[in-house]
Amino acid sequence: MVNNCSRCSKDVPQARIDEGYTICVDCSTEEKVSCHTIYPHKTGGYIQVVSKEQSERMNRLDRRGTSVKSSKHYKSFVVEKKEPTEYKNRRCTKVYTDYGTALIKVIAYYQEWGYEPTLKYLRELNSSGDIPLMTRVKVQNVITERYLNPSPRALIRKINKGVM
Repeated sequence: MVNNCSRCSKDVPQARIDEGYTICVDCSTEEKVSCHTIYPHKTGGYIQVVSKEQSERMNRLDRRGTSVKSSKHYKSFVVEKKEPTEYKNRRCTKVYTDYGTALIKVIAYYQEWGYEPTLKYLRELNSSGDIPLMTRVKVQNVITERYLNPSPRALIRKINKGVM
């Protein structure tokens, strides 16, 4: 058997001759085969043997492509670390209506307008900044308790009307 290339007369390795090639690697026009990795789920990927050109195209399109060239289409970014600003301990200068005054106002409003409008009034007082949230919650609990447990006078009125 002849171990020389049919084009350039260089020695051809025996392994190439066993595969059926008569041309050396330098004279060959065939491309090296490449692959594209396919992940049907998180793990357990497999490879598909394709030409180098197809592999480059598929890796560019696939977000999990294994080629270094595939990451070129992503924009690079730099994380800038800023020095933390020093916390200035400032006292709150907001002046709220105290709990007792707010409770008196809201109970008077409740006696005149009823439960639902009183809850709206309480929300307005809180959102406008007149009372803090904790005061609103405490006053709302008092109003709800009054609404659910009527006064003896209201019970007498219900009995006289025959509602109960």
